[in-house]
Amino acid sequence: MKWMTHLTCWFSLFGLFSFGSALAESPIANSSPSQPIPLTLKTSGPWKIIESPNFRCWSQLPEAEARQLTESCEAWRSRLRTAWITEADRADWSPKCEVYVHANQPAYNQTLRRPGDASVGSTSMNFDQGRTVYRRIDVRADASDWSNAALPHELTHVVLGERFGGHALPRWADEGIAMLSESAEKHRERLENFQGVLTTRTTFKISDLVTTKGMPAPHLRDAFYGQSLALSSLLVRKSTPAKFADFIEESIRIGHDQALKNHYSLNGVTALQQEWNDWVKQPQSVSFVSLPIQVGKTPAVAAMLE
Repeated sequence: MKWMTHLTCWFSLFGLFSFGSALAESPIANSSPSQPIPLTLKTSGPWKIIESPNFRCWSQLPEAEARQLTESCEAWRSRLRTAWITEADRADWSPKCEVYVHANQPAYNQTLRRPGDASVGSTSMNFDQGRTVYRRIDVRADASDWSNAALPHELTHVVLGERFGGHALPRWADEGIAMLSESAEKHRERLENFQGVLTTRTTFKISDLVTTKGMPAPHLRDAFYGQSLALSSLLVRKSTPAKFADFIEESIRIGHDQALKNHYSLNGVTALQQEWNDWVKQPQSVSFVSLPIQVGKTPAVAAMLE
């Protein structure tokens, strides 16, 4: 059975939380690939196509920046897989992931056939009996944070698609995990918005958050994104990224209550709600987890070639 999933991330619209505690640097910080990555260059009309072992990146960037972009994708893939996927769960990365960097919002919207879409990044994947048969990421380069927030966020969705074999993750976990890969700057934006949500006491009950399926109404999205990131951070801190992914997988099969007992010794969602309540009452103790997946930022490119 073959099916497709689409993920769209609204980077330009929503944010998450800070309680005055020091933010960790981006979960993905500066580094370079340890080994040279073989790259090939092709052109198609205005597009430069840089191909690596696991990616095919389409852009109108200068060649050096296009190559850096592809190298960064490889570095992200390697470290995200190390964090979220156990060795036994890793499959061969085939087919390659197509990455399209569009010059601006109109080009992005036209390609995706979504007029008026204000998102910065989008992921599409096809699966056939649990095997990934198509991977694609689209981002728009007229957004200031496309390279260090939107792109790593979308790459995380791609790795999670591999980890879960096409099974839909709970929406809060899918977005929460992906947001952990964003830059420290993006986290600060999200933190400021979520602080306002906490002040007005318009957060979700944990039982509602973990069962939310579709996109919440616009006035609830700051709360949804903020709590999803914060709750993911809290649970990752209690174990490891890979073990958190195991918990999510089990929660899909047997429900959150039993999975929380099995993985975190918590007496279901009620106990998790109490732990959340205690956590947010102590702002000095609240900070985002710093994942052990240090990766260089993609090129900070301000503009595309005409």
